[in-house]
Amino acid sequence: MVTVLNPRRIRSVAALAFACAAVLPLTAACGGGGNEPPQWADGVSASESPTVLPTPTEVGPTTSAPTPTAVRTSRPATTTSAPASRPRTMGQRSTLTVSVSGGLGQSRAFTGIHQDGCGNPSWGLVTVRVGSAANVSSVAFRYQVRTPVPFNGSGSARTLGDDRGSWLASLGPFRADSRNSAGGTINVTAEAKFKDGSTRTAKTSTSLKACRR
Repeated sequence: MVTVLNPRRIRSVAALAFACAAVLPLTAACGGGGNEPPQWADGVSASESPTVLPTPTEVGPTTSAPTPTAVRTSRPATTTSAPASRPRTMGQRSTLTVSVSGGLGQSRAFTGIHQDGCGNPSWGLVTVRVGSAANVSSVAFRYQVRTPVPFNGSGSARTLGDDRGSWLASLGPFRADSRNSAGGTINVTAEAKFKDGSTRTAKTSTSLKACRR
């Protein structure tokens, strides 16, 4: 039995075979053959999950950093230089003392003086001693008698020879006054004046004794 081939059919089969030959590699790559998964054009396996790009995070409006609060600091105490000390005067550099005694030739047991005619002694001796004798120009004193009828007075002192460190003066006698028969206190203030014009004072007190008529 002779099989007569149909030329038209032969051309169709040939075309089909040619097409399959051209498509076969692509089919194998797409899973048409074999057990390997198809490959993407860039060589990444289809079984691998594609890399998921992160979703851009929405950024809110930019907030400025808070302004730092200024811290108030205390200023260091202002130091002022001490004023230059002035030179001390002669009076400031000296010493001065004053006392009242019973006077020359009188009893040493002196407690005060009497008014004239009311007892003895009736006058006292004021003695002023100065530390810087060479710088003294003069010495004076004043007194205040605290009696019911008060009175006061003043006097000057004198030196003994060349000793300008000791100055003497008399206190009293005082005229008798019946209103002051009970006596009182006598306050004495001595003042020394120095060659530079400065002064220095000293004080003491004694008593005016009660009248003993």
